[in-house]
Amino acid sequence: MITQNNFAPLLRPGLREDFQDSLEGWEEIYSQYLKVSSTDKPEQRAAIMTGLSRLVEIGDGEPITFDVPKISDVVQGIDREFGIGFAVTRRSIEDDQYGKIYQAAKWLGNAVRQTYEYRGASFLDDAFTGNIYKGIDNLPLLSTAHTLINSNTTVANTVSQAVTLSIAGITQLMDLAQRMKNEDGDPIKSWPDKLILGNDTANIHKAWKIFNNGLEPFTANNDENVIKKRMPIPTPVVNPYMVNTKYYFLVDSKLNDAHFVMRRAPKYEDDFDFSTGAMLNKVTTRFLIWFVSWRGWYGQAATV
Repeated sequence: MITQNNFAPLLRPGLREDFQDSLEGWEEIYSQYLKVSSTDKPEQRAAIMTGLSRLVEIGDGEPITFDVPKISDVVQGIDREFGIGFAVTRRSIEDDQYGKIYQAAKWLGNAVRQTYEYRGASFLDDAFTGNIYKGIDNLPLLSTAHTLINSNTTVANTVSQAVTLSIAGITQLMDLAQRMKNEDGDPIKSWPDKLILGNDTANIHKAWKIFNNGLEPFTANNDENVIKKRMPIPTPVVNPYMVNTKYYFLVDSKLNDAHFVMRRAPKYEDDFDFSTGAMLNKVTTRFLIWFVSWRGWYGQAATV
């Protein structure tokens, strides 16, 4: 058994400590719009049940009408595994005059966080196309014609012609929230409390004016800002990882059914490669981003 040449035990404590510090040193953005949980199941499955919308009027002595609740198809999500690693050679240790070896572990922690954030942002970038993520009705998160289980009507949570971030654009999204319906086609209350923006400075400044001015911005007559009076100021979330920086969303946190499900938390491991004399370090993780119901999300696929 060769133990003298294995320097992994000497480096392991410092590398793992630096990895953990880097991993925990980030402000999470994805968890502000995705509900984070963990699971030990190999897949996630869900269905929606509805029915029995209203009571049926009965006459004296008439029997009760019995109906059967309606259930949707089952939607299934399977997690993905991610990993990366680096090697520390004996020569690197001998020539490390500036004590930089441990920074490799910091970048490993950085890679984990970047993966989470970019994958979370891809959920927003894909919200209008559904190329990656589809919900219970096999449609994108945002659609003009979501289908219902127990009704022939359709429901929209986006508009056919996107409007740039403005009083008009926010008003359209608030109107969609006010017209939200359940799977029976009956009205339900939806109250957006979160605003998600791409990292576009012009839109960030616009949002600040729209939700904080008592008077309506961008108007000559200084009309009263009805948006500020119609709903509370939403919590702003600026996502710098989005590709489509002009997209913006209003989210009802109570109805939000978008999830980040952790199957395996980031696991840091090391081993010694006898043939090269290198210490091998790797990190792996498994997680799933998915949504079931589209209710609670309202967005504009603006491009300008």
